[in-house]
Amino acid sequence: MKQTSRYILCASLMATLQLVMGNPAGAQQEDTYNESVLVKGSFRPHIEQAEKMTFPAEVTDTMTHIDHTFRYSISPSRLRSLYEPARIKAARIIGEPATKLYNNYFRLGLGNHWSPLADLYWSSTRDTKKTYGVRVNHRSSWGSIDNYGKNHFGLTSATAFGKYIVKDILQLSSDINYEHDHNLYYGFTDETLMSKLGMERDDLKLSDIRAKYNVLTWNVGVRNMEPDVYGLGYAANLRLSDLWASRGQNEFNLNLSGGIHYGFVPLRDMFGVAFLNVEWDGYSHSVKPDVGDKLPLGFSAPEIWDTIRGTRNIVKLNPYVDFMYRGLLIHAGFTAGWDGFTLDPETVFRFFPDVVVSKNLMDNALVLSVGATGGFSANSWDVIRKVNPYVAPGAEQRATRHYDFTAHARWTISKKLEANAEVGYSLLQDDLSFALDPRYSLGNVYRTMYVDNNRLVVGADIAFVNDEMLTLRAAGHYYHYDHVGTVDSLMAYRPDWDFLLSADVNYNDKWIFHLEGQLLGKMHGEIGEEELPMRYGVNAEVEYRHNRALSFFLKMDNLAFQRYYYWSHYPSHRGLFILGLTYTIPHK
Repeated sequence: MKQTSRYILCASLMATLQLVMGNPAGAQQEDTYNESVLVKGSFRPHIEQAEKMTFPAEVTDTMTHIDHTFRYSISPSRLRSLYEPARIKAARIIGEPATKLYNNYFRLGLGNHWSPLADLYWSSTRDTKKTYGVRVNHRSSWGSIDNYGKNHFGLTSATAFGKYIVKDILQLSSDINYEHDHNLYYGFTDETLMSKLGMERDDLKLSDIRAKYNVLTWNVGVRNMEPDVYGLGYAANLRLSDLWASRGQNEFNLNLSGGIHYGFVPLRDMFGVAFLNVEWDGYSHSVKPDVGDKLPLGFSAPEIWDTIRGTRNIVKLNPYVDFMYRGLLIHAGFTAGWDGFTLDPETVFRFFPDVVVSKNLMDNALVLSVGATGGFSANSWDVIRKVNPYVAPGAEQRATRHYDFTAHARWTISKKLEANAEVGYSLLQDDLSFALDPRYSLGNVYRTMYVDNNRLVVGADIAFVNDEMLTLRAAGHYYHYDHVGTVDSLMAYRPDWDFLLSADVNYNDKWIFHLEGQLLGKMHGEIGEEELPMRYGVNAEVEYRHNRALSFFLKMDNLAFQRYYYWSHYPSHRGLFILGLTYTIPHK
């Protein structure tokens, strides 16, 4: 019995190892890993009937693009197995017909403020060698806010993807995605429009305050599927991305990343895996508003716009080794590279630690970890506009560097109850922030600001899960920033704290309920701007599954009907509702 349990445990560790090592190149590719289990005892071949997948509806307010992201703690444990389980032949199943597949769905909905939702998905059916499919998504809103006028926005995306396995040893994958995003710089009142520009709301052209972004991205990747943990594994990915936007903005990105890994046994009862990841991230950008596409309404700077052109590059090298020895997990390495993104055309060498040590205690019920890590990443125009959609064209770009020192504890109290706690201290250099751009008289357009900060984060969360029928979660964090240097009050629009309570109920797979409450502390604007008040909200969702193919949903956001602000001068809607259905067509 002990021998069989050891086999099963080692097989689980082996699967975890393959999942961690599967795709060092990036998150764009799907993880595929091999897994073999030696089972002793009687075995009855049987296929369980798969349940319908849940695709929850989303209500997107103008603020959704910039919602605060709650931090949830996940222990960075890496499990390694010293045992390679033997392969067994697949059991042959006779007399059972093939089950129906749900390889497609379409979801349609309509909400208040004229907010349509459409989501279409289709993929190939059973095939051991290849997978392919498409997905099209659209959501938008065409509403208005009293005294602020129309706050239209829309997001449409289309993706085609595919994967092919060559002789069970090589996986080729690719996807192409197009995204169209538009929104309005609506952050000014009727009184501001009249006092600053002498215009009535009816005289306003939406094209003068509209921002449009189009992004076309193509990914292609390759990775081997070496089943031997001591074999050489490798992966590589190429990403090409082109952004063209209103006001003559264009940004082309070429990203090439890859990695190799190899398992070895340095000492008795110790297992190790060596990794080497490399990445080259290159950008070419330009901006020049032409006659037919002027800068957003209210631009009053006396200087003349000159064409902005440039190329910037980032090169990263990340070697590290993972060891596992008697419950002690050691991740040791570093990240180094050349930053040609911040100081163009000068290139600066960067070096960051990459060390995490974890220890499993109390029969793995308690996991303690400490780490010192870091890195740097480019704040490109595509990244900036996703953080703040109301930024001015041609925003300043830099790379943010961060040095992070963390301590984390995860305690599995019981099979149904788990708690996490963390403390982190980060040194942030050229941290991305925003301030209102004084060149725009309406006070509704932002510019990027880069400041150095020291950030302290203290947080915890606890979750209760009862056989997927009931899930309860509570989480909260406290944040403290210290500005470095003489610049003050520019670390704007970051909350002092956050708190979340949520509950999910699954009643006989027929009724699905979700309820959550959110609290977000005050956020400070730059000098001369008022503090943004505490944000609170209640969101709910209910789904009724009529059968395995058809379901109906109702999603309700901001049930507290608060007129909150995430950015100065940009109020939200009071209450959002969307009603719709999801339908899938069974396929043999």
